Amino acid sequence: MIFYHLIGLIISLSVLIWGADKFIDNSSLIAKKLGLSELTIGLTIVALGTSAPEIFVGISSVLNGTESIAMGAVVGSNISNIALIFGVSCIGISMQPAKTNPMQFIPFILAVIVLGLGLQDLKITKAESIEFLFVFAAFMYFTYLFRIPDKIDESDNSNIKTGKTTLLLIFGLLALIVGSNYAVVNAENIATILNVPQVIIGLTIIAIGTSLPELAATISAIVKNKNDMVIGNVIGSNVMNIALVVPIIGMFSDVTFESNILSRDFLVLSITSMLFILITATYSSSRFNLKVVKLIGYIFVIGYLGYIVKLSNLI
Repeated sequence: MIFYHLIGLIISLSVLIWGADKFIDNSSLIAKKLGLSELTIGLTIVALGTSAPEIFVGISSVLNGTESIAMGAVVGSNISNIALIFGVSCIGISMQPAKTNPMQFIPFILAVIVLGLGLQDLKITKAESIEFLFVFAAFMYFTYLFRIPDKIDESDNSNIKTGKTTLLLIFGLLALIVGSNYAVVNAENIATILNVPQVIIGLTIIAIGTSLPELAATISAIVKNKNDMVIGNVIGSNVMNIALVVPIIGMFSDVTFESNILSRDFLVLSITSMLFILITATYSSSRFNLKVVKLIGYIFVIGYLGYIVKLSNLI
């Protein structure tokens, strides 16, 4: 029986990732047509596309009464975005990245702080949900305020077929809806059969599965020497995961989470978030050796693997 649900989970995650991929590709085409920069596209369009799996997992979890999976997916995916995704980008770095505007970190920091305050009583209230939405509004404001327009290439824009792009966006959205629903259902069944807390399933299987779009986008960015897009994607995706998924839980549920989500997992998220800000704020300096950046990347990835192994009770 567990094999059946495991296969169902893999298929569901595959559909989910395919939907996110189509959403990202076609949304990016529209963004480029509007002349947005790589950092802005990473902060918004790519971040929203790669956060779409978590958003739909959140909706499906509330509908299925498995909110712990959604919260685990949010925290676990954010840890994965920094320790695994950003870590991989550091390992593959080949040129000094551009300096990130410090103001872009404000919504990122706010999101983590508000999440920590919200989890103090292990519940997310409706009032706290509104606070998360204000964080999202602040994020969009800062992104708009410090956007950097690129020169629009009219020849590229002429190749964009609006009808086809819209159709693929719709198919991508449908895939996200269907894939997220069945991913949550199968994950819940696996947790029940193995007698594993739902939050652990969310922190590991669902978090890693929904982070695959970010990993794919990161590898693509590394190949094209576009580290700015990776940083923007991590910032944007983490803010959107918290500011859009957590309010879904708070608005439509009054579930109480396990204490470990605060004392263990949020602690890891806080530490990795602080390290991410410290590194991205300084490693654009010419005095920061790229070999040191690569070493930091290896430490992040190895640390993340250790965290997952610990959660899985393999050690």
